[in-house]
Amino acid sequence: MSVIAPKFRLGYLIKGITDNIFWIIILVTLIAVPVVQIVLIYIDFPIIDGEIWNPFRVLDAMTHPERALPLVKSFMQTDLFKVVAFPGFGFAALIAAAVIFVERKMLAKLQLRVGPFYCGKVEGILQLMADGLKLISKEIIIPAKADKPLFWAAPVLFAATSAAFVALIPVAPGWVVADIDLGLLAVFAVIGFFPIITILAGWSSNSKFPFIGGIRALYQMVSFEIPLILSLLGI
Repeated sequence: MSVIAPKFRLGYLIKGITDNIFWIIILVTLIAVPVVQIVLIYIDFPIIDGEIWNPFRVLDAMTHPERALPLVKSFMQTDLFKVVAFPGFGFAALIAAAVIFVERKMLAKLQLRVGPFYCGKVEGILQLMADGLKLISKEIIIPAKADKPLFWAAPVLFAATSAAFVALIPVAPGWVVADIDLGLLAVFAVIGFFPIITILAGWSSNSKFPFIGGIRALYQMVSFEIPLILSLLGI
């Protein structure tokens, strides 16, 4: 049975855009601005040019870029910026997205496939964003007999372990989240958690099929880690 698409009407488009703008203004005014002000009250602001900044000066600097530049430079030296932006989660996410995109294009060329192409004008550059939105919008399904605390904890532990691994990588002098003296020993210790969390994720579902998948992923990780560790021992 075929479905006839409704005709395009400019009035509906304008109405949808104005409705979205209205709700954005309402949410920003009633929620975002008060939350930002409350957060700014509890933040210890730096002393710039001999003057202590306060939340009101920060909000005023947002409308004047030349005034906000000293605050931005000071914020870039904080641990929060290193954890969230560079070289933390934001930087790691960009690197991971770029590597995944190049990998998918290379595998597509090797297998005589098109690969990511339709989403984005240039070689499907927006495909990763589309995949991310698709994953975020997926339904969360928990098996009825699953161990729910462990089932929820497994992805959180996996993300935390990945963050700990990124925190040990010195991107530049002075730009490292966790500056410790253990070096590669800490890297090996963090890598060792990935197989444990993987098998924990499969076992906590209390189903044989996810458990078999977890064992398969465990074997793959161990097979990759052995040559990786052997190659790093020579450094």
